[in-house]
Amino acid sequence: MVTPLRYALIFLLWAMVAVIYAPLIPAALTLISPALSLTHWQALFADPQLPHALLATLVSTTIAAVGALLIALLVIVALWPGPKWQRMCARLPWLLAIPHVAFATSALLLFADGGLLYDYFPYFTPPMDRFGIGLGLTLAVKESAFLLWILAAVLSEKRLLQQVIVLDSLGYSRWQCLNWLLLPSVAPSLAMAMLAIVAWSLSVVDVAIILGPGNPPTLAVISWQWLTQGDADQQTKGALASLLLMLLLAAYVLLSYLLWRSWRRTIPRVDGIRKPATPLLPGTTLAEFFTLNRCAVCGSAGDPRGSVDDQ
Repeated sequence: MVTPLRYALIFLLWAMVAVIYAPLIPAALTLISPALSLTHWQALFADPQLPHALLATLVSTTIAAVGALLIALLVIVALWPGPKWQRMCARLPWLLAIPHVAFATSALLLFADGGLLYDYFPYFTPPMDRFGIGLGLTLAVKESAFLLWILAAVLSEKRLLQQVIVLDSLGYSRWQCLNWLLLPSVAPSLAMAMLAIVAWSLSVVDVAIILGPGNPPTLAVISWQWLTQGDADQQTKGALASLLLMLLLAAYVLLSYLLWRSWRRTIPRVDGIRKPATPLLPGTTLAEFFTLNRCAVCGSAGDPRGSVDDQ
């Protein structure tokens, strides 16, 4: 009875996924068809707004992703485990419930000219933000709550807490515990959460309109403006800009994976499994060369030990 019910639930789940994503198939075809023409790509890259919009998108997305990760890790190092961590986790839904537009508007009213800080510090005038730095910082603060919510479920494991207690008792610092134990343990959950943060930061439109650079705006805003125009050429440029955002997401994923692999090699293994030591290639080559050279010399000159025994 349990097995047929499980299959029925799986089928129902896939049917719901198909209903949600089936309307995206015509949109995907509309997105891919202009990419097959070189003329459309030339028209996109000839647009004078594209270079600066691309730079602002990269800066804001990088600040948002790296900043959210750093804030979440700093909170974990400072509060976990303990009662303060439990109180913070209990307040996370309140921060997650704040809409992004409301959070961005609050940041604008706080830091913009004529805002609350400007009334108390009239000489404090923020410079013109052409690279989306303020947008990235705001997204970092907002998305750090999402990361903490994801990590709270992973850090609740009893085995991980016991390993942290062992490392603390052995005299390791909190940063060593984070570097050697916590990050490798939460990496699978952290990877998917960071993928969602990078994808959303690249494609955000509403928050970028409020806090992002104005002229030119970020690439997502330009793509939205082109797609909503009635001109077919502008809509084609908007579709290609959306495809360019997907390529940027793939580049972020590849770069993050390479950085993770490079950093992972520097972490000592804590599972008790030791890899066999592999000798260096130059040392092995030199050892074999000297062995063959000695054999060749002995073969050509005779065995010196035999002459000594004869004497």
